[in-house]
Amino acid sequence: MENIHPIFDRLLTRKDKESFLSQKAKTIWFTGLSGSGKSTIAQGLEKLLFDKGFLIHV
Repeated sequence: MENIHPIFDRLLTRKDKESFLSQKAKTIWFTGLSGSGKSTIAQGLEKLLFDKGFLIHV
């Protein structure tokens, strides 16, 4: 299967960023019906991880 999202040359590699931040990159997907609380859970997790000192992006 062809990758439709090519990775372009970057100034910093993922390893460089992980080393600098002292944390590994992770992706978490929330799926579910509309109104089931996905955004609420994501916001709660964002606060929890931030309070523990992680750099995060939602």
